[in-house]
Amino acid sequence: MLKLSLIAWLLCSLAWRTTPTSCHRTQPPPSVEELLASRLHSYMDLTARPCENFYQYACGNWPLQQVEQPAEIQQMAEQQIQLHQREQKEQLQPSDTLAVLDYALNRQLEQLLRRGVTNDSSTEDEQLISIQEKMHNYYRACKRLKPYNLKKYLQLLPPSNCTGWPLLSRKWSPETFSWLATIGRLRSYGLNGVLLKEEVLPRWDDASSYAINLDKPSQQETLPMGEGAIIELLLDIGQTKREANVLARQVDFFERQLHRLQDIEDDMGNMETELCYLAEIMPQLQWTAFIQELPINATGSELERPPALLIQNVPYMRALDKFLRRHKPETVCNYIMLKLLAFLKQQGPAEISRVECVASLRRAMPLAASLLIGQRFHDPNSEPLVSEIFGRLKRRFAQLLNENRLQLKQPILRVLQEKLEAMRLQLGFLQLNETSYVEDYYEPVQMGAQRFYENQLALLRLRVERNHELLTMGNQYNGNNVSYLAERELSSSLSPFFELPRNLVLVPYGFLQLPVWHRNMSELQQHAVLGFILAHEIIHGFDNHGIHYDSVGNLMGPSEEIWSSPRYNQSINCIEQHVATGSKSLSEKMADFEAMRLVYETYFGEKFSMDRKEPRDPLLPQFSQRQRFFISFAQFFCGKQQSLNAQHLEHAVDELRVLQTLANFEEFSREFGCEKRTKMQAKKKCRVW
Repeated sequence: MLKLSLIAWLLCSLAWRTTPTSCHRTQPPPSVEELLASRLHSYMDLTARPCENFYQYACGNWPLQQVEQPAEIQQMAEQQIQLHQREQKEQLQPSDTLAVLDYALNRQLEQLLRRGVTNDSSTEDEQLISIQEKMHNYYRACKRLKPYNLKKYLQLLPPSNCTGWPLLSRKWSPETFSWLATIGRLRSYGLNGVLLKEEVLPRWDDASSYAINLDKPSQQETLPMGEGAIIELLLDIGQTKREANVLARQVDFFERQLHRLQDIEDDMGNMETELCYLAEIMPQLQWTAFIQELPINATGSELERPPALLIQNVPYMRALDKFLRRHKPETVCNYIMLKLLAFLKQQGPAEISRVECVASLRRAMPLAASLLIGQRFHDPNSEPLVSEIFGRLKRRFAQLLNENRLQLKQPILRVLQEKLEAMRLQLGFLQLNETSYVEDYYEPVQMGAQRFYENQLALLRLRVERNHELLTMGNQYNGNNVSYLAERELSSSLSPFFELPRNLVLVPYGFLQLPVWHRNMSELQQHAVLGFILAHEIIHGFDNHGIHYDSVGNLMGPSEEIWSSPRYNQSINCIEQHVATGSKSLSEKMADFEAMRLVYETYFGEKFSMDRKEPRDPLLPQFSQRQRFFISFAQFFCGKQQSLNAQHLEHAVDELRVLQTLANFEEFSREFGCEKRTKMQAKKKCRVW
């Protein structure tokens, strides 16, 4: 069931900023605190035992909350239902808090784009109008798709100028096919992690400049798509079922063999060189064909010297060349084509609907979308409050570092303290005053209102070109510049993240919505949800990956000295036992465990007392403040019950995340009176800092 109550509430609260009468009521609306208290209570399953399964206790009625919603919210929900019925298909249904935030924001953007570009000079300047016109044309072109046809992309983007795709063109010529030239061409349109991975990233020894990084794909990127997914893609481009089945078996066999190359160890380590020397390092590969297709050639004349190139996993690349020589060029080309189709399908709309076209727009124009969201829907009055929470968390973590639980030497401790002091918070992928930068960024592309496929390919190519232009920046470094991340999924996501080369915590504007954030929330609620998220990201700067980076983002942190600490190793070994039964990421588990302690002690730090007598909230008098803190934290991770498939496993990760984080924290078990033998009491509690 769609969480219409919360979505309607979010839409109403967002719309209030631009259209105060959009949610007109005859009686005063409930306060933010009243709404949150009602929501908190409605999600809970009070028949569950908090010391046995706290997730069920806090989130057990999450799927039922639509049934038990207040009449006012029900009326708003019914209005939303009528609006949704105008769509040709059902929208993809949100399944957790982030998905609800995402959906509500897409609806609000959709309403803004549907109204078109306004000429109200009091609210928009010419630069913003230009950006909005391009966004509006992309949106209109998407809405006019009937149907969405992946085959169009292949017609616009052949593997090279000398040959076409084997399945679609009579011009297919195996003699002239070069897999390196093909992935170089497709790399310039955003495809990456297919056979090779090429990125422009901050240098490891000087984060203020950039270098080309050449590596093998990640484990995730080489996972076999599976015959079912391959058949679906082939049917989408007009292949018959018989043809699709035969080809799917061939490509699936190829993929599974390719995936085994991931096991090849990099006994040569990282190598730094220049593009022109690639042929000397690996002469068996046609690197010239690859390099000529990259957009670096467009900017090469501006460079005083060729860009630096960092290569990893050379043994993999040599083995890859031998592997591909054993397979028919047609099979290799078909594999690349299918990976391209999967990538483009992910970038496009999941279905031809208003909200999904907005979602596709956000993926295609992440910088423009971030700017528009910030200027239209972000509450600037929240910024000092969020910054204050961030500052309080840093001050408390500085105290923990000074306590020196790991018994580190003073020079190492000072390096960590300097890093914490230099760590910054940034709201939004871009700042609200960067309209000129965004207009210049998108200036080369023109959006046609009836040219969706051309629009998308042009925007994908633009992102790659802009990233490679960073190689020409020299020392023109902006400490807040994270535009090099525009190619990644997180550039259009609402999820906050920590960027190691920038020593920066970034919180997207769209994340600061109800139920995560409102400036009129209680301080307790703000810390339990947003405070935990900020603390989680701060800890990433000091987790098993973060300690490799120093205060300016260079890969020169005191990791070796910290790893030599017996106490640090004991802590890591403790956390690894939890990783075996929950998240497979040590850094994520460490961030959760440490963040819970950090945010709890930050908020309740001066309130610790033996009697623990604190005033209770009159809206929820049955819970102490500390109990409500833990309930609010857990409810951020509430999600829809799923069937036993991949979605269910994803939900189980969130459930385990809550259970393991709280079971590891002694203050939780003390507050709820959990005995040692209960499930919410970890046998061994882990702590690093």
